[in-house]
Amino acid sequence: MKKSMLFIATCLLALSLSAQFSATMVYTMSGKTVNFKIFSDVNRYRYEFNENGQEVAVISQNETGDFYMLMPQQKMAIKAKANSQMSMSTDPLKQYEHFAGEGATEVIIGEESINGHPCVKKELRNIQKNEFGESNQHLFTVWYSEEFNFPLKMVNHIDGTSSSGMEVKDIKAWTPDEASFSIPEGFTIMDQAMMMPER
Repeated sequence: MKKSMLFIATCLLALSLSAQFSATMVYTMSGKTVNFKIFSDVNRYRYEFNENGQEVAVISQNETGDFYMLMPQQKMAIKAKANSQMSMSTDPLKQYEHFAGEGATEVIIGEESINGHPCVKKELRNIQKNEFGESNQHLFTVWYSEEFNFPLKMVNHIDGTSSSGMEVKDIKAWTPDEASFSIPEGFTIMDQAMMMPER
């Protein structure tokens, strides 16, 4: 019994450590490609990218459902919920989670490796069924890594192009620090739900 518990604890620790990584995400939407820097810590992650010369950081806290978009040059952060329009417009994972939460059907279709990492390949299909009771409209195809607890590739079929989506590359081990998931001192926080500043 003790050996079994030790084995389980070791596996959970290994999963936790492997889910702590930094990487580059190549994100393409509506013909525009942006490179994100990712920092993942099991149940929370951070993106950093440049939007028209503006530095932007996104923090997603999966446990609380809070989502922050930071604009360091303005010393401002906007707080929203993970299922908000703002989060879905800046985070491809939130787009997938939104449709999955609305009742779309997730189907496992096999296993494939992405950049040398084994993944479970899934499809998310429309909740509207045809006359045979099948959900045939593909919304997303996702290659999910159980090793990193994160999708390593995603294709968005909603806009009708095969190029929309993201791919994670250059994965490296990373030691998390609280500063990466905190709002810096001196920032004004705007709550999107109320659009009133909080400090």
